[in-house]
Amino acid sequence: MIDFSVDESGTSGTLLLSGSLTIQHALALKEALVRAGSEVKQVVINLDQVSSLDLTALQLLCAAHRDWIKAGKKITREGNVPDIVNRVVRESGFVGCSAGNDAIGLWTGASN
Repeated sequence: MIDFSVDESGTSGTLLLSGSLTIQHALALKEALVRAGSEVKQVVINLDQVSSLDLTALQLLCAAHRDWIKAGKKITREGNVPDIVNRVVRESGFVGCSAGNDAIGLWTGASN
């Protein structure tokens, strides 16, 4: 499930990702990431309930993260990052954010 909600002020939005984030859900994930980046100044990501993740989803998350940083967005994470997500990040070679600011702790392993 991919859900994006904006707070009452309209400046912050929470992107709740859960279940299977795989190529079958790539379009929905991309649309949610684009919406989050275009509608708010602060994006809060919650990956706590993600049960699986593939390289496609990881690439979409990384690309959105880079774009948000370049656009001056504030990115934070709430909840824990499941072990499966950390394993896919590590095994895929995503060992650091190319933008140099891993505020969500996904690419540096500082996620829990």
